Amino acid sequence: MQAMKVIFVLGLTLAVGVDGRLPPGAAKPLEGDDLSAARELLTTTLAKLATGDGPNYEVVNVISASSQVVAGSLHKFDVELSNGSDNKECTVKIWSRPWLAAEGTATNVKIKCQDEAEIDNTW
Repeated sequence: MQAMKVIFVLGLTLAVGVDGRLPPGAAKPLEGDDLSAARELLTTTLAKLATGDGPNYEVVNVISASSQVVAGSLHKFDVELSNGSDNKECTVKIWSRPWLAAEGTATNVKIKCQDEAEIDNTW
């Protein structure tokens, strides 16, 4: 009988604990207004990257996007980018830490496209 009580309590605990919410700190898939805001961040970041010595990419299609609270915020995008001549499937990670703006290291962007070296730029 004691074993049945333990199993019941354990089952109830798992049922309550697993209600579809993400664990704290997990990446959250974006949709709706959050996705629109993230797409704007992506477009702005790519434009800033192009003003320096980085490539000039334009967003063709956002396949998926997520955000995660880390030391700052981390946005990850699986996207199709165009460099003017051809389209590429890429993963873009934008790590924002606004409190480091005075040091010039508030934003880090990493872009990894198929069959290309990763771009890693911080400003």
